[in-house]
Amino acid sequence: MKIALLSTNHDLGGAAIVTRRLTDALRQEGHDARMIVARPGDSSPDDPSVMTVERRKWLPPFLAERIELWFKGVRRKDLFKLSTGRYGVGLDRHPFVREADAVMANWASQGFLALSALEKITATGKPVIYTMHDLWPATSLCHLPGECDRFTKADTCAECPYFRNNRASVLLQETTAAKRRIFAAGNLRLVAVSNWQRDQAIRSAILPGKEITVIPHPFPVDLYTPGEKTTPGGKRLIVMAAARLDDPVKDLPAAVDALNTFAWEYPALAADVEVAFAGALHDDSELKRLRLPYTHHGLLSPDRLRALYARATVVLSSSKYETMGATLMEGMAAGAIPVTYGDAGQTDIVTDGVNGFIAPVHTPASLAFALSLALQTALDPDTEITPDFLHTEVARRFSPSTIASRYLTLLPR
Repeated sequence: MKIALLSTNHDLGGAAIVTRRLTDALRQEGHDARMIVARPGDSSPDDPSVMTVERRKWLPPFLAERIELWFKGVRRKDLFKLSTGRYGVGLDRHPFVREADAVMANWASQGFLALSALEKITATGKPVIYTMHDLWPATSLCHLPGECDRFTKADTCAECPYFRNNRASVLLQETTAAKRRIFAAGNLRLVAVSNWQRDQAIRSAILPGKEITVIPHPFPVDLYTPGEKTTPGGKRLIVMAAARLDDPVKDLPAAVDALNTFAWEYPALAADVEVAFAGALHDDSELKRLRLPYTHHGLLSPDRLRALYARATVVLSSSKYETMGATLMEGMAAGAIPVTYGDAGQTDIVTDGVNGFIAPVHTPASLAFALSLALQTALDPDTEITPDFLHTEVARRFSPSTIASRYLTLLPR
């Protein structure tokens, strides 16, 4: 089967990376799967499974979308939080899209896949799978609505807070109408990457009654191996990682508060603990509040990050929400016990007391208690939550071959 996977990026960002993994897994299953991308990666020129659209075709629609948003009143800092879907490179005319037996649209925003092109692809009658790497299909323009619930209202996304005036009312109405029409097509299947994301999407006034299938991200578990679970000094390591530690969604202050509470409430356990942070951070003042010894590693290469996880006893997430929670999966694959809040996509990975620990409420005391349970579990010689068990859990549920097989069940044979 010929399968075209549409992605703005080849290897930049989480959505592109998991699309790359899915492409490889589909090819290993014997299918002619190819990524069609706007931004190539370092390996793109030598990879026969990657087809790059010329920059001269993609750059004009990319700029046109940003300029339109700016003229409509969107602040510069918010320009990449929205996509209009009005501009694209005509992917419906791409030779491999025309040849393909099925099309999988992934994160293909920012002037790459226009809604009009998606509608033309769907109109051919061939199966189309749209994987929601964010909530853009459920809103008029924004990728992540956060606490805003305007996308659930009858007048969907009216008075959008990203616009400083009412010049965008027609744009919002037209985009909303187009999405309602396009995503209602029977041959277009929507896939959410977590149950939390699905639950958010079905609240949308744009997707009334639309069936949404949950299929998690494919994960290369074979690249991760549990290692020695103590530091050279004999201490247990807690790891928190993110591309940007100061991303408000990651809630670094909440992590520091919880770690400080843990140090105060559980001094015996805390005496043998160190903390490692990995990711970009513009201001380290939050880390300076920490009462536990810590190291900030900055952005790490994939190999170095895997090595850090391999030494970790606990992988910590204090995120307000996660579409899925990739760092938890990475830590688990390397044998680290996950500790997290549990009111979003994290619960698709972590089952409290079975393969990790979930703090039931967003308080420092709650997360600190979950940390204490994880560290006590790691010290228990009779525990079933061992590094090898955690690694096997990820392999069983999220390996690329497993996820590829689940996608293929959505396609006619």
